[in-house]
Amino acid sequence: MKKMKKAFLATVILGVNTLLAHSLWINSFESFSHKPSHAIVSLGWGHSLPIDDILNSPNGRIVIEDFSLINPKGEKTQLKIPSSETAKASKTTKDFDLYDADIALQKIALKKESIKGVYTVQANSKPTFYTSYLDSKNRQRLKLKPKNEVKDIKKILMSVRYQANAKSYLTLDKWTEQKATNKGLEIIPKTDLSNVRVGDFVEFEVLFMGKPLNASPSSMDYIKAASNTFGQKEGFALMSSIVDGKAQIRVQSAGQWIVSCNHKTTITKDGPLKELYNKVNYSFIASSLTFNVKE
Repeated sequence: MKKMKKAFLATVILGVNTLLAHSLWINSFESFSHKPSHAIVSLGWGHSLPIDDILNSPNGRIVIEDFSLINPKGEKTQLKIPSSETAKASKTTKDFDLYDADIALQKIALKKESIKGVYTVQANSKPTFYTSYLDSKNRQRLKLKPKNEVKDIKKILMSVRYQANAKSYLTLDKWTEQKATNKGLEIIPKTDLSNVRVGDFVEFEVLFMGKPLNASPSSMDYIKAASNTFGQKEGFALMSSIVDGKAQIRVQSAGQWIVSCNHKTTITKDGPLKELYNKVNYSFIASSLTFNVKE
C-alpha cells in the first residue's frame, strides 16, 4: 500500500512538474517594410522558441485568461484568445496525427496617428489548482480544485496553484521607462528593449507583489535567458541570481530572446497571497519576457 501511495504521489508530482517545466511566452515580430509599421504577435507554449506546441495540446495544455494590448496611455484592448478545449486530432494515420493549431496569431497594424511610446502585449493564464489527497478509504485522489472545495479528505498529499504570465513590448518612436504594477511576479526591463544589440547588458527588476525578490537559502530566485540562436538547441541558458530585485544578462546573439523566472510561495494566513489561505499550501508563478536583439 505504501508503495502504491508513493507511486501515485510521484505521478502527480511528475504531472505538475511537467506543467511547470513548460513556459508561456509572447512572440512579437515588428515589420518596418512599410510605414506605419506593424507587428505579428502570437502565443508560445512549451520549451522552444518561437513555436513548440499548441496551447490546447492533449499532452499538456494551458488556458489563457487574458491576452491584450495596452497602449502608452494605459488603455487596454483585448486580443483574440485561442480555444482552451483540449485538441482532438482532425486526421489520424498509422504514422501521425494532425491537429489544428491556434496560437492566437494576429497582426497589430499601427497608424499614422498612433500614440507614440511603448505598447505592452501581455498574456495571463487561468490559475490551475491541484489537490492530491487520501480520502476516508485511503484511496489516492487528484482534483483540479482548491482543497477547500474537495470533500472527503483524510490527508492532503499536495495542494498547489499554478499561474503563468508573459509580456513583450512594441515601441513606436521612443522607448519609455516601464513601471511596476505591484501585482504577481513581474520582470521589468530597465534597458531600452527597442534597441538591444549583440553584446549589450540588459538589466531587469524582478518583483513579487511589488517587493524585490532575492536569492536566499530558502528561495533561490533567479532569471534564465535563452534564444533559439543561443543555447536553446544545446539545452542550456544564461542565468543570473536576483539580488535586491536586480538581475542582468549579456545577450550573446541576434534574434528573439526569452527571459523567465519561476517563484514558489508558501501560503500563510498573513502572507502576500493570504487570499489563498485554506485553498492551497503553495503557489507557483511563472513569468516571461521576450524581446528581439539586433546584430
